[in-house]
Amino acid sequence: MKPRILVSACLGFCSCRYDGSVIKNDLVDLLSDYVEFVTVCPEMGIGLPAPREAIRVVTQKQERKLLGSYSGVDYTKDMETFVQTFMDGLDVDQIDGIILKGKSPTCGFKDVKQYPSHGKVQSLLTKTSGFFGGALKSAYSSLVIEDDGRLLNWEIRDHFLTMVFVHNQFRKVKVSNQKAKALVDFHSTNKYLFMAYNQSALQRLGRIIANHEKKPIDEVIEKYEKGLEDIYHASLKPGKNVNTLLHLFGYFKTLLSAEEKSFFLEQVEHYKRELVSLPALLLVLKGWVIRFDEPYLKNQTIFEHYPLSLNQEKSKGS
Repeated sequence: MKPRILVSACLGFCSCRYDGSVIKNDLVDLLSDYVEFVTVCPEMGIGLPAPREAIRVVTQKQERKLLGSYSGVDYTKDMETFVQTFMDGLDVDQIDGIILKGKSPTCGFKDVKQYPSHGKVQSLLTKTSGFFGGALKSAYSSLVIEDDGRLLNWEIRDHFLTMVFVHNQFRKVKVSNQKAKALVDFHSTNKYLFMAYNQSALQRLGRIIANHEKKPIDEVIEKYEKGLEDIYHASLKPGKNVNTLLHLFGYFKTLLSAEEKSFFLEQVEHYKRELVSLPALLLVLKGWVIRFDEPYLKNQTIFEHYPLSLNQEKSKGS
């Protein structure tokens, strides 16, 4: 079961932008071998052609409208109806992530320009969300949602890809014939990845797994899924990463030479000062996992959150 990503159709799928163009997106191209895409264009969804007059968010007296940039034609009700109909028909349980066109008056979920009126006027100083993207961001807290612009940042991209594949793994748990075992396996293999993101959330998830109240497995899974949101919306910080690195290092403290131990701890100090990268330290640890045949760590997702080939664009740029 491949991950499924909802994506703005203009990002490589359809010549549906207001000027009739399509935008080549390198990440979407890379993902095409690994995920299934569900595409959407809200503007064509309300019957607008391509090319067409650009539309904009107009805010007057705290009321937002979606208007033709020059004609002033009001598309607000049509778009609100489309958004609600689309969300009602979307099986969100089958979606693992969302990529939207950034800054779009419909698909953007932040940093969207807003104007005091249609016509030749300057945009307001404050930014807003698009009608479609903003609604999705508010409604789907269990999904990681990004736009094409933000995904140019490698840390944001890494987090997005990581959580898409984690979400997909969890979807497999929910349809397993052995849900209890599948949930324990999921939690176990993601232990150190989750620790790096949010150790408190990891501990809460562990208590849910323990199920001292003997709740039915479907209730446990539902509660665990809600708890995963704290992981989805966390971020990697050097302090948390160091804690995780030292936990992993602990598996080998009695097996390594004094020189090897000193080397690794020195590299951790370098990492704190941003002189060494996290992947470099994880690679050292992975080498020890193989060398000492450490069974518990062999399948830990912290060593490979998603297919490494999805980093090829980063490699080209480095």
